[in-house]
Amino acid sequence: MSHLTPDADSKTYSSAPEVEVGADQVEHAYNADLDEKAKVADYKADAVEAENAEHNMGVLEAVRAYPMASFWAFIMSFCIVSSNSFLG
Repeated sequence: MSHLTPDADSKTYSSAPEVEVGADQVEHAYNADLDEKAKVADYKADAVEAENAEHNMGVLEAVRAYPMASFWAFIMSFCIVSSNSFLG
């Protein structure tokens, strides 16, 4: 019998065998989706918390926490000011 021929008792066409999905598989997929959403929410909460901590830092705290970034900012500022003073 061909795949696209009608069944003997009905007028529907079947092109592939039906696959039954158990309740355990559906629940597992649902829980995995919830776990993924929970992870994303945790990442966002951690990012907001870190951002708030950085905004509440003083200048000396920021220099101690990020010494290379502070050094880079100082060198760039020094170069810009120096180049403008030589130009006139």
